[in-house]
Amino acid sequence: MPQIYEKLVDNSLAAALSSIEIYNKPDFKYREEIFTILIINAWELLMKAKILLDANDDVTSLYVLDRQGGYKQTRNGTPLTIEITGAINQVGLAPVVAENIKFLVEIRDTAIHFYHDQPLSYLLYTLAGASLQNYQKLINSWFSKDLLEYNFYILPLGFAYNFKTLSLIDLEREPDVITKLVKSVIDMQSSVDQSSEFYFVCEITTQIKKNVQYLADADLSVVINPSAHDAVIIDRPVPLIEQYPFSYTELRNRVKSARPNTKQTLIDKVIREKKIKDNSNMSAYNFRTKTQKDKWERTGVLPKDITSIYNENAVRFIIAVLPNN
Repeated sequence: MPQIYEKLVDNSLAAALSSIEIYNKPDFKYREEIFTILIINAWELLMKAKILLDANDDVTSLYVLDRQGGYKQTRNGTPLTIEITGAINQVGLAPVVAENIKFLVEIRDTAIHFYHDQPLSYLLYTLAGASLQNYQKLINSWFSKDLLEYNFYILPLGFAYNFKTLSLIDLEREPDVITKLVKSVIDMQSSVDQSSEFYFVCEITTQIKKNVQYLADADLSVVINPSAHDAVIIDRPVPLIEQYPFSYTELRNRVKSARPNTKQTLIDKVIREKKIKDNSNMSAYNFRTKTQKDKWERTGVLPKDITSIYNENAVRFIIAVLPNN
């Protein structure tokens, strides 16, 4: 039988995936309200699963104590479990992750119980992208869950939003509760430590250029073909080394920093058996010339001296499938 914490992890993941599915629907009313309900539920279940894991699956570790040393009861007489703020404190989340979740809770309460408008939608968009990345990192770290197959990072590029910094002058037209919430997030963004591996907000910026120029920090460059009658948009991938920045040695060192006792032969075995070198989501062959690449595409035979380069997906995947010991 699965342990209780394992059931909570499964339910947490289901809630997180449902939140993304709802948010990704092209025309879905009440999108942001339902997203916040589901992603906050996902976080609460994930943290409770972590508490249970650390307590050897002792469910009383989730119960709220009363003044007499017993457990508080709900209206139907069952033990009351800790709420999300209590779970944050008990797990000891990084401050930037905790603040991100707390603002999502505020948005949920504001949107559900009072009011929802475009500034709130935009604010949620930036917080949600960061929250999902934080969630993926922690569910992988705590429970070795590999989420690559779910396209877990994806949120829509919402063209209904204005991708620019919100003007506080524009907010003067909004109800006071919305203005205060947005200002609080802006203040927190300037004060919270964002130098860690986690995120408080993630913002998407776009740029349209008439000529083909690659942006070093972009995942995709988009240009408009000036000779096309209907202004056809052409996408150009960034250089290969930007998509796959790690050599084999760098990949191995990053894996070993997370799993210090892992032998190189075991890492090599995972790369070989999981066919990571053939998976474009994680690796690419670093051909020295176009002739080499053309010959491989034509014959399927790789040059003997070919090397592979890797990205962060490969690092996370290898860590996830390695034995715990």
